[in-house]
Amino acid sequence: MAIQGINALQVSYSKSWAGLTTDNHLYAIYQNEPQLASDIVTEVFNKLGYSGLDNFLSKYPVKIMEHDGEYEWMLKGDDRKAIKIVNFSAADTSRPGLNQSIFTIELEERWFGQSDVLQFDDKEYTVRIVSDGYANGTNWVYEVQTMDPTVGSFIPPQLLSAGRKVSRGWNAVTNTLNDEYSGPQFTSHFKMRNIFSTMSKEQIVAGNMHDRPLLIKLTYDGKPFTTWTRWQDIVTDYQWKKEKANNLMFSKINQKSDGTIANKGRNGFVVKQGAGLRQQISPSYKFYYNTLTLDYLFEVALNLSINILPEDQREFLILTGERGMILFHRLIEDKVHIFQPLDSKRVFGSGQNLGFSGQYKSFLGPQGVKYTVMHMPEYDDPIDNRLPHPDGGYTENYRMTIMNIGTTDGQPNIQKVMPRGSEKKWYVPGAVNPTQGPQNGGMGASKVDGYSWHYMCTQGIMLRNPLSAAEVIPNVSY
Repeated sequence: MAIQGINALQVSYSKSWAGLTTDNHLYAIYQNEPQLASDIVTEVFNKLGYSGLDNFLSKYPVKIMEHDGEYEWMLKGDDRKAIKIVNFSAADTSRPGLNQSIFTIELEERWFGQSDVLQFDDKEYTVRIVSDGYANGTNWVYEVQTMDPTVGSFIPPQLLSAGRKVSRGWNAVTNTLNDEYSGPQFTSHFKMRNIFSTMSKEQIVAGNMHDRPLLIKLTYDGKPFTTWTRWQDIVTDYQWKKEKANNLMFSKINQKSDGTIANKGRNGFVVKQGAGLRQQISPSYKFYYNTLTLDYLFEVALNLSINILPEDQREFLILTGERGMILFHRLIEDKVHIFQPLDSKRVFGSGQNLGFSGQYKSFLGPQGVKYTVMHMPEYDDPIDNRLPHPDGGYTENYRMTIMNIGTTDGQPNIQKVMPRGSEKKWYVPGAVNPTQGPQNGGMGASKVDGYSWHYMCTQGIMLRNPLSAAEVIPNVSY
């Protein structure tokens, strides 16, 4: 990150470059200039303490595959479902089914049988199927009759309009010599598929830069370093972790529906890119807001819970930026301040030396719904997130990716996937060996006066149930 103009005391500016580091770069960043007042460099923004998505996923075991081909997983749909109405036909279209007259409804699927009682969107109204029905193209037409004996009763036409639905409630048959039976309904497992992404990185070190002393010390994790090579290793490793995490979060699949891939590398082979976490979340579970409320967040959690999760397993994690965490805190604070006007655990001191502290990071609401926020550094990176938000900062700072952190069929709901042995790091020594120093009569793998480090990784991510996650996104247009 290039830091520009922090305040009037700043007399130099950071510079950025990519790839090979040479003498010229060190002179440019004042690493060979004499007589500096301090020999310690302080990172104004400590970006190297990485704790993003890759670290979060490390809490769960990596799913190891035997090869780097496509990977798949199965999900099971509900064996019961509601079917959309396409059309209806009745002698009196303003009062269909009047006085228990028979009329027809056309549905998108053949899902029911003779004697089934169907419930409309308003369950006060039902009809019984009186025949096996017949096909109309890909749709299925049923003859039906209401079960309401009241004179003048009928089915409201709006409940029969296209797009409305019916579901099977039960069946009704005679108790004398019955020969009508309702059959079971089945929904097969369905398959999810993703492909791996392969990434690489190279760090080249010139021979005369190996263990090159620096005029000033560089610090990382409280430890000082006096050689450029060690600092270069740390920066490269950090950038590698960051890029892998970005891939797992933001990557979009580049495979066409027919399985082909148009992107090719310099050697003519295809370049594969799999779907990251955000693309795997169902589009119907991406919610946009103008003004966020705790009640709205709770409603999203209910959509992910009702008839899906037991009441004691409704725990969700919100991955968000720091501004999103502050927003979450304020939403709870606005809700609870009327119940806790003075909290001795948050107010401290006495007299003119009072203090106030604390931040809400969890919310436990009705029906066992629990939210916990976690900072996601990928949403705060000012290099990648550049669209401003009207309330300050950037739009991504407020984005909330909501995860069910439980299990599906006993397996973690979100998991990193890798082919066996696909994480690799190695060096190619030339005139210098990074572990032994300059070669003098030793063996090198290249004629270069230096050496290089190489990184490669093939990885993917699996959101086992795409309907167990959601996103709450600021409704900001540009």
